[in-house]
Amino acid sequence: MSTEFKVVPPTTTVFCPERGEGWTLTGITNINEKTSVMFSGVRYTLDAREVVEVLLPNQIAKKAQ
Repeated sequence: MSTEFKVVPPTTTVFCPERGEGWTLTGITNINEKTSVMFSGVRYTLDAREVVEVLLPNQIAKKAQ
C-alpha cells in the first residue's frame, strides 16, 4: 500500500472479526501512528496501518454483503 491516503476522520466505522463493529475515536493522518478504536465499549490502541489496511476494508466488505 502507498503511504499516501485520505485522512480517516474520527467516528469512522470499522469491523474486526474477533471484536465486531467499532469506530475510530481519533482521526488518522499518518499511516505510522497509533489510533484509538472503540469495540463494544472497550478502547483499544491500534496501529493506523492495521485500521487502514485491514479494519476499514473489512467494514466496506461487510456493508457490500
